[in-house]
Amino acid sequence: MAISRRAVLAGAGATAAGAVLASASSAAATEPAALARRASRTGALPIASRNSAWTRSGAGPLYWNIYGWAFPHNAPIPETEWQANIDWLAKDFAPHGYRMACTDGWIEGSSRTDRHGYITSYNDSWQHDWAYWSRYLKKHEMTLGVYYNPLWIHKAAVADPSKTVIGRPDIKVADLIVEDDYFAGGIGGNTLHWVDVTKDGAKEFVQGYVKHFKQLGVPYLRIDFLSWYENGQDANIGTVGKGHGRDNYETALHWMHEAAGEDMELSLVMPHLFDHAAAEIKYGDMVRINADADKGGWDRLSGGRQTWQDAWPNWHNPFLGFTGYADRSGRGQLILDGDFLMMNTFANDDERRSCISLMTLAGSPLAISDLHSNIGDHGWAYTNPEVLALHNAGLVGKPYFHNGTAYAKAPSSRDSERWAGQLPDGTWAVALFNRGDAATTRSLDLGTLGISGTAAVRDLWQHKDLGRTQTIEAELPAHGVLLAKVTPDDRSRYQAAFAAWGGGASFDNVLADYDGMGYTKITETGHSVTFAVHAPRTGIHRLRIRYNAQSSARLTLGVETPSHKVVVSPQRLTFRATSDGWGTLTGTTKLAKGENLVTVMRTSADTGAIALNHITLS
Repeated sequence: MAISRRAVLAGAGATAAGAVLASASSAAATEPAALARRASRTGALPIASRNSAWTRSGAGPLYWNIYGWAFPHNAPIPETEWQANIDWLAKDFAPHGYRMACTDGWIEGSSRTDRHGYITSYNDSWQHDWAYWSRYLKKHEMTLGVYYNPLWIHKAAVADPSKTVIGRPDIKVADLIVEDDYFAGGIGGNTLHWVDVTKDGAKEFVQGYVKHFKQLGVPYLRIDFLSWYENGQDANIGTVGKGHGRDNYETALHWMHEAAGEDMELSLVMPHLFDHAAAEIKYGDMVRINADADKGGWDRLSGGRQTWQDAWPNWHNPFLGFTGYADRSGRGQLILDGDFLMMNTFANDDERRSCISLMTLAGSPLAISDLHSNIGDHGWAYTNPEVLALHNAGLVGKPYFHNGTAYAKAPSSRDSERWAGQLPDGTWAVALFNRGDAATTRSLDLGTLGISGTAAVRDLWQHKDLGRTQTIEAELPAHGVLLAKVTPDDRSRYQAAFAAWGGGASFDNVLADYDGMGYTKITETGHSVTFAVHAPRTGIHRLRIRYNAQSSARLTLGVETPSHKVVVSPQRLTFRATSDGWGTLTGTTKLAKGENLVTVMRTSADTGAIALNHITLS
C-alpha cells in the first residue's frame, strides 16, 4: 500500500570574530585592566552546529503548506487546487511576508524522473513540473518549497537501466539500492527505495538531488521520515523497514548539509533526535519537535501524551517540544519546528492567539495550512503586524527555567506556560499562557529579565499600552494568552539565560546573587553563548561582561553579522578568579551598524570555565 502521514499518525554558538577588549578582575579588584591577548586564529571560530545564515537569522520562515488539503483527503493535492491556493496566498498573505508555497507528503505518485533519477514534478497527474511552478511563484515574488527526501529513489527510476548517477555514467541508479530495502517496507509499501549510502555513487546521487532542487530555485527542502531511515522503527507502528544505523544516518545528513550550503534551508522532519539532537544540530537548520499537526486544534497544540520518550516524537505537542528543546534553539543553533498551523481548526480566538504566540516566542516557522476555501475570517491571526514584527526581528525565546535539570528528566524544571525572549534592540517579548480548561492568573516579575524597576508594557493582540509595571500579571481565560512587548528604560543589557547556547553550554541558577532568571555555564571546549545585538552605528562600543569564575579562565570573544561577515578578528579574553562573588570584565568592542552576533566561546585554545550572567553594550 502507499504510505502516508495518516498511516504514521494512526498507530556552539554562532561563529564569531573579535574586538579590542580589556580584561579585568572582579569588581572588587583595584589593579588596572590589562589588554586581552589577541587570539592566534583569524576568521570563523569552530562550532558544533551547522550555523547557517538561516539559523543565524533566528526564527523560521513564513510560508503556506498543502497539508491542510492533503491530510483530510489522504491524497496528493490536485494541481488546480495548488494554483488556487497560491493565487490566494499571493493576494492575501504574501504582502505580510508569507512568500513561499511548499508541498508536503503523498509523493509516491511522482514517478517521472530525469536521466539521473530525480523527480521532476510533485505528482504524475500534474500538467506542470517543478520548473514551471518555480517560475510561476517567482512572478508573484514568491518561492517554491519542496518536500522530498534525497535518500528516496522511485521504483520507476530503479527499473529504468538508462538512469545513471549524476557525474558517474558508469553507475546505474539501480545500483544504489539493496533489494527489499523499501521506504515503508515493514508495512507493505514498495514504491520508494532507500539509498544505501555505502554504495559507490551514493554521495553523488544524494548531493545531486539537493542541487537538483537548488537549481530549480528552491530555497527550502523538507526532508521527512528520518527516524525510519536511521533505525527502521516508529514509536506508534513498530518496525517499518530496515534500519541503516547511526553512522550511515549521519553520513547522509552530512552530504545534504554540504550540498545545501548557504543557499538552501534544510528542514529535518521526524528525526529521533537521539542524544538531544546531537547529529541534527550539526547538519540541519530546522527540526520537528512534536507529532504531526493531524486534524489541528487545541489537542494537538497542548494535549496528547505529556511525557517524553526516546524516539520520535520525543514530545507529542509543541508546548512541550519547544520547552524541552529550548536549550538547543537560538542564533546559529536549531530552528524548532512546531508543524503546520490551521486557524480554522481551533475552537475560539483565544486558542488562535495562543497558537500564534507560542510559535512566535519559540522562533518556529509560521506555516499556514488553512486553505482559501476554509480559512473563513481567521486570517487576522497570521497577519498581526506587531506580532510579525517580533518574528521578523528574529525572536527566539525561552520558557522560564526553574533549574538546570534536563526537561526530559524533570518536567518541573521548566515552565511551559511562561515564555520570554530578548530582541536585538534590547526590548523583550513576554507570553503568559493558560493551557488549562478553566480561567486562571499568570504572572512574571520583570526581574526575571534582569530589569530593575518598572518598564513599559504593551499588549500586542489588543494593540494597547498597559502602562509601566514591575510584574506582568494577567487574568487568562481557558487556553488564553497575554503576549506583551516590554520596553525597559535601559536596553543595553543582554541576558545570557535568554541567549543562544551552543556546543552544550547550559543554564544554571545555583550560585548566589545572579541577575535575572539565571546564567549560562561555559565549561567545556565548544561551549558558547551568542547574543543578537543591534547597533545604531558602526564603531567602538563599551562592553561589560558579568561573570563568575572559581579560577582564572581564558575564552574567546567574537563579533559577526548574521551573514557571516567578520566585524573584527577573534579576541582572547582573560577572566580572573572572582572567589565566591561575581566580577565584571570591562573593555570595548567593535560592532557593525545593524545586527551583530556577539559570542563568548571556549575554543580548543582556551582554558577554564565561567558562569556568564549578562553582557552590557552601550
